Amino acid sequence: MRILLISDIHGNLPALNAVFNDAGKVDKVICLGDLVGYYPYVNEVIEIVSPLDNCICVMGNHDYVLLHDKASTGSRSADIAIDMQRKVITSKNKEYLLSLNKTEKLSLGGRKCFIFHGTPEDPLEGRDSFWEKGSLQEGVYFFGHSHKPFLKANEEENWLVVNPGGCGFPRDGDPRASYVIFDTEKWNFDYHRVEYPVEVVVEECKRVGLPERFWKSVEAGKWVSDVKI
Repeated sequence: MRILLISDIHGNLPALNAVFNDAGKVDKVICLGDLVGYYPYVNEVIEIVSPLDNCICVMGNHDYVLLHDKASTGSRSADIAIDMQRKVITSKNKEYLLSLNKTEKLSLGGRKCFIFHGTPEDPLEGRDSFWEKGSLQEGVYFFGHSHKPFLKANEEENWLVVNPGGCGFPRDGDPRASYVIFDTEKWNFDYHRVEYPVEVVVEECKRVGLPERFWKSVEAGKWVSDVKI
């Protein structure tokens, strides 16, 4: 089975389209949360992901915040984007976000797989290196939230931790969209980066009035914190 792993799309339609085009035919998609937030194409992104009958998608912290008016991402600038998206998201797309679970489980190749956005203990907001706590049960752990590609295996304890990086908002200094192809027969995780028209996203950010920090960050492939908003 050929599985596409993606996370942190954050309303970036051109990046998502580039990933799907580059990945080619897959048997399953695993989306690790944060379809919304930051970038302008909130409805378009959900309308691509939601109809996929071969997709497992979990809720991310930005998805949760959009659904709950009093919640916050912890970032004033990120909340600006969420507030704007609340005004334009369709009721159907909001219902899709409401349908997402915070965690999912499945079995692949006889191994348990755990799917979440943050950490096993805090699936929405957790940011700690949970694999260093020495309490993981055997299995494969798919997560996002950091916007940085990561893979770590512990053969002695028989666990594997996988993060495909940021599809729509990379934060490792490489602005190209990030994703992973997981071949379950070979048990291989192939990390990919793909270019997409960042300038299209930048112009749309400017058109809808999103903070300069957002489009400077997507150009840089990292969070640019020294731009005034």
